[in-house]
Amino acid sequence: MHASELCQKVAHATGESIHTIQRLGFSFLEEFPAEIDDEITFGPNMVDWDEVEVARTQFQDGIGRNVPSAA
Repeated sequence: MHASELCQKVAHATGESIHTIQRLGFSFLEEFPAEIDDEITFGPNMVDWDEVEVARTQFQDGIGRNVPSAA
């Protein structure tokens, strides 16, 4: 699969424009072992946005005030 085909498929799946997907920089990744030492590992330049949201929510709860989300 070429990068342009990947962008088209991601755009179709998410409902975003191809331009938006290209700007966000989707690309193929090498396969990594699923788990090492019971912790999921990601390659470089990867962000687990679910984990970021959990941390943000915990931070909000800890300080007792509203912190805007990254979205």
